[in-house]
Amino acid sequence: MAEEKPTNWWATLPGLLTAAAAVITAVTGLLLGLGQLGVFDAGQPAASTASASGTASPGASAGTVQPGAGASSSGSGSGTGNGAEWKVTLPTERTYRAADVEYEILSASARPDVSGKIALTLTLRCTNHGRYDLNFWDSTFRLNVGGVSYSPDPGLNELVAGDSSKSGDVRFTVPADIREALLRIKFAEGESSARLAVSPP
Repeated sequence: MAEEKPTNWWATLPGLLTAAAAVITAVTGLLLGLGQLGVFDAGQPAASTASASGTASPGASAGTVQPGAGASSSGSGSGTGNGAEWKVTLPTERTYRAADVEYEILSASARPDVSGKIALTLTLRCTNHGRYDLNFWDSTFRLNVGGVSYSPDPGLNELVAGDSSKSGDVRFTVPADIREALLRIKFAEGESSARLAVSPP
């Protein structure tokens, strides 16, 4: 009886498929490795760099230009004074007190508002010389401009504890032709007033 020769493993279908898969995997790995080393891009480094810088440049440009554009838009939209801050002159006497409540005008600023009016902001310090909490809020203040009394924009509503102080901003939106105004401070026992001068930039 003749001996059967063992079938060569490479000659079987599974063997061929396995060998093909191994070759494809090896070639793919080689190509990926060469690609990461930059072998295929060696002929065009300048184009690659230009492309990268071209992509980054618009982003950087947009980041730089956008705030400027926004500021310019805000300035033109705000109307008078082109968005520049106006000068506000405060009175010599800036502290006003009645009983245990005292208000001090710390600073003032004015600039055109988006509505074409002027936003006049006063920073005040409220000092409570009493023992109990005191309400420091917008309703205490009024601004007289050209014979018209304006209430402040909502926003300030704080409690000041006894024997302590707290600062806050009071903002009025008034006509753009304002040149002087009278700040009225209302106390339980009456009211005090402070005259302000406003001039465009």
